[in-house]
Amino acid sequence: MRTKWTKVAVGCLAVGLAVSVVIRASAYAQGVSGVNASFARPTISNKTNIPLATPRWSIELSKSTQDIIYGNPSVVTAGNNVLFVKSGVLNAINESNGKTQWTFGKKLQMQAVAIAGNDVLVFDDSGVVYRVDTKSGKGSKLFQLMNAKGTKPDAINMLMASEAEGIVYVLNSTTVAAVDLTSGKLKWRNDEFFNTNQPQLVNGKLLFYAIESGALTVGTTYAIDPKTGKTLWRLAGSHSALLGTDGDKLYFEDQWPNVDDAENAIAKLDVVSLTTGELIESKSYPSPQTSTGTIVQRSSQIVIDGNDLYIGAGGSGVYRYGLQADPTTSKPAYISVNGSWIAGPYNGKLYFSQADNMGLFGNKLLDHTYIPYDGVDNPISRLDLIDSGMYIGQTDGSILAYNVKTGKAQFRYESHARNYGPFQTAGNTLIVQADNKLYGFLLSAELTKPITDAEETASGYARTAAKLSLNGELREFTPSMMTAANRMFVPFRFLTEALGAQVVYDSKTKSATVTYEERVFTITEGKAYAEVGGTQQELSFAPVTLNGSLYVSVKDIGNLLGITVNWNQSTRTVEVVTGK
Repeated sequence: MRTKWTKVAVGCLAVGLAVSVVIRASAYAQGVSGVNASFARPTISNKTNIPLATPRWSIELSKSTQDIIYGNPSVVTAGNNVLFVKSGVLNAINESNGKTQWTFGKKLQMQAVAIAGNDVLVFDDSGVVYRVDTKSGKGSKLFQLMNAKGTKPDAINMLMASEAEGIVYVLNSTTVAAVDLTSGKLKWRNDEFFNTNQPQLVNGKLLFYAIESGALTVGTTYAIDPKTGKTLWRLAGSHSALLGTDGDKLYFEDQWPNVDDAENAIAKLDVVSLTTGELIESKSYPSPQTSTGTIVQRSSQIVIDGNDLYIGAGGSGVYRYGLQADPTTSKPAYISVNGSWIAGPYNGKLYFSQADNMGLFGNKLLDHTYIPYDGVDNPISRLDLIDSGMYIGQTDGSILAYNVKTGKAQFRYESHARNYGPFQTAGNTLIVQADNKLYGFLLSAELTKPITDAEETASGYARTAAKLSLNGELREFTPSMMTAANRMFVPFRFLTEALGAQVVYDSKTKSATVTYEERVFTITEGKAYAEVGGTQQELSFAPVTLNGSLYVSVKDIGNLLGITVNWNQSTRTVEVVTGK
């Protein structure tokens, strides 16, 4: 396939140059100066081979008077209804046929609609919040936001409902108010910070991310007591929004400018106490050198996924560290690609746009298999991964749907949009918000099938028939061995027990501590290192749980136990020699 692509690409380039010569001759004839008066980029696309879909329905939305990115109407789903505000009125339409089920209100703001159980919450231009039943459309006034002095109504920018707490948070640029969802009574308000995003409830603390301007523009996080509204702490310096949590630990990217460190770190990660907001630990990830000797500059993208930390390498790939690993001694796994990382990990893959932004491909984390998503031929404006579906909106107006597991295109539609709201699903309908128009598309069952954690973990692993030779004595593996990415994985408990090692398993941390003769070490599911004598020993591959059993690569188990472990391909036998 690569050879075929190369031949076609070269052929197109030749045609492009020929056309370019003709255009330039014409340009000179018309008196245009310079030899760079024309440009052509031949594009090869299979988009026309993708089935063209017909929407189940379409509806015009209110046109935004604000910036297109922030001014689009909010669209939410509740049961079989799709809800949005148009011309000041809340509309509920059926997801399958687009027919109006009910309408409510007037002078409602279109930028914020929040779901709270069986109710939808909306607000008007006088700061009044309404609660509306999503099935019947019957609603009533819940609360009105007043200014800090309580003398006149105040505008609202955003609502966020927490059904578990029975609270709706009412926000504008200067205020956060907590309102009881049942009674509509104000529980507390806080006027201490500005320009906040939606709050997150994390282990009993309410976290707000805010952008603040002074001598420098910084990103910071505030922690609020959700019972009293009291500010508990403010994160010092400049940081990203919250990347991940682990009990009392919060993870943020440190974004404070540091000229001295600019060429030495691709990323800096701060671990912060949820209780106090104080720095627990700061990790600096060194900038690796590429094969050409170029130092990778500071990353613009960091993602935490379970026990892994992914750091973008400036369009040349992604580095993966164990989240708990020491970056000064731990060597990262490097996923080398020529493209910009735009999504994932999801379904065991990372997703990249081509270097020229004219294509899309996936890269399997396990064995780095390349998965093309043919038909993407313009810059991507929006991409969402929902269950087994991948949904893309291109800047040329093309809307594309793929099976994220296989990469197979399902359908396309040609709109005139350049900007898109979040893709959503309701029942078997894909809800597409493209500029000021709303569409519903029928989805096949394969796209609505959820992707389970077990599927993601097991993706790429296969059972393999093999035997164990322990100092010449043959035994059958129970459970069976597994293979993936040209590596052999052995069931950890079976092998260690066969050797007579002592194993203590902690189900809470998913860690196993092994004592074998004079050796003691701990391995943990998903962590690509072992803890040996208080230090970290790198593993070639992180231990993984498959069908309820922990598996470790053959190479790693030999190094950890200090024994000789070989894979005999001809007899399909794991040969272990202990030296006894």
